[in-house]
Amino acid sequence: MKQLSILLSSLLCLYTTTVAQTETYTLYNPVHIGPGIQVGYNSHATNGTLRCLGDPVCPTFDKGNGYRFGFMAIAEWMPTSWGLRGQIGYASSSAHMTTLDQQARVKNAQGAVVPLIREHAMDADLSAALLDIGLQTSFGATRLFFGPNFGYLLNPRWKSSSTIISPDNITFQSGNKDTTFLDQEIPNVNALQFGIHIGIGHHFPLNNSLVIVPELSASIPFNPVRTASDWTQTSIMLGISLRWGSGAVKEEVTHTIEMIDTIQVDSKERIGTVFIQGMNAVTKEVEEFETHKIVTETMRRTDTIKVGLPPKQPPKPIIKAYAVKDEQQEALDGITVTGQLVTEAFPILPMVFFSELNPALSPNYRQLRTIEGFSSDHLEPLVTEQHKDILNIIGERLNRNPLSTIQLRGYSDPTTEKSDCILAQQRAETIREYLSAVWNIDKTRMTVNIEKKNCMPDNPTLSRNAQGYEENRRIEISSDTKEILSPVIRTRYVELTEFSPKELYINTKGTTGENIISWNASSNLGDSTLHKQDGSMIPEWFSFSLSKEQARFVQRAQSPTLNISTIVQDSDGEMGSSNITIPISRDTTNLAIQRLSLMHFPVQRADLDKQGKSAINDFLKDLEDNASISIIGYSDNLGNAQSNIELSRERAETVHRYIQSIKPRAHIIKVDGVGSSSLPPGIISHDLPESRFLSRTVQIEIIRTWKSVQ
Repeated sequence: MKQLSILLSSLLCLYTTTVAQTETYTLYNPVHIGPGIQVGYNSHATNGTLRCLGDPVCPTFDKGNGYRFGFMAIAEWMPTSWGLRGQIGYASSSAHMTTLDQQARVKNAQGAVVPLIREHAMDADLSAALLDIGLQTSFGATRLFFGPNFGYLLNPRWKSSSTIISPDNITFQSGNKDTTFLDQEIPNVNALQFGIHIGIGHHFPLNNSLVIVPELSASIPFNPVRTASDWTQTSIMLGISLRWGSGAVKEEVTHTIEMIDTIQVDSKERIGTVFIQGMNAVTKEVEEFETHKIVTETMRRTDTIKVGLPPKQPPKPIIKAYAVKDEQQEALDGITVTGQLVTEAFPILPMVFFSELNPALSPNYRQLRTIEGFSSDHLEPLVTEQHKDILNIIGERLNRNPLSTIQLRGYSDPTTEKSDCILAQQRAETIREYLSAVWNIDKTRMTVNIEKKNCMPDNPTLSRNAQGYEENRRIEISSDTKEILSPVIRTRYVELTEFSPKELYINTKGTTGENIISWNASSNLGDSTLHKQDGSMIPEWFSFSLSKEQARFVQRAQSPTLNISTIVQDSDGEMGSSNITIPISRDTTNLAIQRLSLMHFPVQRADLDKQGKSAINDFLKDLEDNASISIIGYSDNLGNAQSNIELSRERAETVHRYIQSIKPRAHIIKVDGVGSSSLPPGIISHDLPESRFLSRTVQIEIIRTWKSVQ
């Protein structure tokens, strides 16, 4: 804070003025008694210590609610602004708590094993006789009161019941979806309840003797309902009572006098002219007479007019967004992202890869604690992301096909792990144990096949480098049931094809402020931040680049606008901010794409196996004559780049010849192989072994218009 140079230039009106003088008359009744009623809301908490009744397997109750209705008699004594208050009465009080239980497993109407979901309920009657005593203070006709309260529970009872939520085919032995376990007196009950009672009320006089008093109060407990748990009941009540006043009655005359002084001071602060109201100092004098009393209240206050230098210009960034269009810079009126409808069959790579000399699952694979909420239908449309859930996809399909089995064949690398069969056995057991523990798959449905002497793969990767070695450290999964390893189908999702602009230019001309020392800017889509920039001196121009990954996020997000915000700060620590919103336009082309990526080809091989032919047959069974087909072959990045291109072209030609043999009228517009120079859709690098296996593929793409697919 800067040093103030305060000059007392003038003493304006050192005047003492009686600005207002009022007289009020009230009746003074020190005692009121009368009846009333209360309605209220009960909040119940247990801290997880109250278990379900009559059913030991269900979870505990955490909280609940209830209602309260009661009658009371109230007495109060107010000889001064402080006094005593008490009430006695009866209140009908209830409690209702629920909890869900889904530990058990049952079969639904389709024969699938699903959780048995039940809702357990506890209802209690906690009616009680009540006694509240305490202090109260008055502010005119308003009264604040507080003090201890006591209650005695009268015949407390509770009832435990359960309702089956799902599946629909399960009932209790009675044939009903619900049942009552017990209805009895509450055991281990604390019949005597005590706590604190606080509230506020207001007296509305009806005549010289009667007042009607609405009150809002709360009861906070000090002890639990039962000795065996932390179950407590907190109540909020709204009441109204009719009270009769008796005792000394005096006419009260009140005079109010206001005395205000004002001074002016000069300041070197940059505050302009400021009026500062002083603190009120009130004194009260009371004169008592036989039939009345006179109260004189005098209010004194000194106000200040502070005259300083003109205020400085506050920091305030001014920002506008631009984009380059046809080599011209124009004001940005929106962001456009365009997509096409894609239906894609993502191949399952039935392999799990392990770290060197390690039988534990790699953190690259997603390991669930519970299967609740998992669905392969909701996975990202990226084949490498789906492979992270390969064990969960297989577990889900084994549950859907209860008669199916799988075979686990374990391998170890011949160079770095000496084809260790014990290690291969441990890896297979790791997968078997995960599917059994998490997905509840019977271990008899999972066969482990391990060679006794040599556990190197039948078709190993021969590259003598780290990438080749890690491909040989794997478990291969097979099944006689086609559905277990069939592709993951995603139907008609929107894939990004184009977006603009690629660069957002932000102009800050017109920004105000003195000695700006820092700035920062960000672009946000909903709760997600896409860009951040900061610095010391704010530039006249800065830019945000929109990447393809960010454009995909913009396309998927629900927010209709991109928000760009800028904050500046000056040397005094003052800050200013500005925001602009840029509309987002999401469009979809009239093309619909269907894709099939064939199961990976063996290393250095281009022959099409039975599984690949079956996948092509299913993919092209409904092919229209006007649809166009594109066939692109790929390879991993191991070995010679030119050899990989030739191998990928040979793979594409193999698929081409097979399609012509089954669909001679198919309109094939492109057959090519790109080797490892381009990554297949959904593959972001060749760093992981699964990415390299999934790159040994041929992608078949059918291009249709919306009319042909609707």
